[in-house]
Amino acid sequence: MANVTDKETHLILQHIINKIEENKWEEAKKQFDSLEAEQIEVEDKSIYWWASARFNHRSQNFAVAEKQYLLSISLAKTAYEEKANATDYVRVLSSMGLFYSQFGEANKAVPYLMTANQLIDRHEIGGVQRVLTYYSKGVMHGVLDEYVSAIEWLKRAEELNVSLKLLYNGADIHIVMGICYHKLSQFEDAERSFLKVLDILKIIPDEKLEAVLDLNLGRLYRRTGRYEEALEHLHSALELHQEADRKHSVKNTTLELAKVYRLIGQLEESKRLCYSVLEDCTTDELLAETQYALAETLYCDKQFDEALKNAKLALQYFKKDPNRLEFANKTYELIVKIYEKSDS
Repeated sequence: MANVTDKETHLILQHIINKIEENKWEEAKKQFDSLEAEQIEVEDKSIYWWASARFNHRSQNFAVAEKQYLLSISLAKTAYEEKANATDYVRVLSSMGLFYSQFGEANKAVPYLMTANQLIDRHEIGGVQRVLTYYSKGVMHGVLDEYVSAIEWLKRAEELNVSLKLLYNGADIHIVMGICYHKLSQFEDAERSFLKVLDILKIIPDEKLEAVLDLNLGRLYRRTGRYEEALEHLHSALELHQEADRKHSVKNTTLELAKVYRLIGQLEESKRLCYSVLEDCTTDELLAETQYALAETLYCDKQFDEALKNAKLALQYFKKDPNRLEFANKTYELIVKIYEKSDS
């Protein structure tokens, strides 16, 4: 970044923010790679580390992203206390809340999003930052199984987008809304929300969101017994995630495929896929969900000892997390069924 002035660096960072908000990730990353952290002025460092965290978040480098978000928050908080610069502070608070929610740690997101919401009201911050905060709160409530509240916040984000003639996070908003409707067993509303995403992706293409959409359509069609369509969408999602080398998403999608294969009676394929997910699993949550899914398949295959072992391993995780009560109950029920079969 030789011969670039502080003012030019500031403008580059602002341009990176705009490109990220426009979902133009490649353009944003190209400009970001031209910068060097040690040459960034103090007042711009929070933006620099926020942008770096966003790229790592998107690439599923979760540990690095978390550290960079926390560093950005510390810097942005200091700037806010010294100069009342609330916009940068809100941006990183909302992003941190979204990160924790998407990473399955929504309880950690609560204080960040509470502060962000207070600041947008206190400083009358509108536009993209308010949409981001509403969307992030929607995701958080969804992960906490508070689906009605999640939909309310997501609708606020959608309505604000419409009033401002924006599409900011438009596809994401409808995907999460569809997931919440799915969880509430409102399947037609879920499919309607997911299909709205197709229209948005025609305007703002994004292969990652296309893969996420395929994954969630696959889950919905599995739940509603449309197994051929489920397999079609899940294989499409898997291919997109593999091409982009998103390890966590590849494993997550593979697990969903294993569930469908169990339901259509292809137990060997289901087991094979589960075992492939268990190899170098990316999160404890995914590990437990895979152990549970494998236990279900092993139970169907009358391998009761192995089924029991995996169910108990899954239960160890679910019992520790108050937000996984539904999974804990399902695992207890499966263990009872295994004991009944093995004793008969």
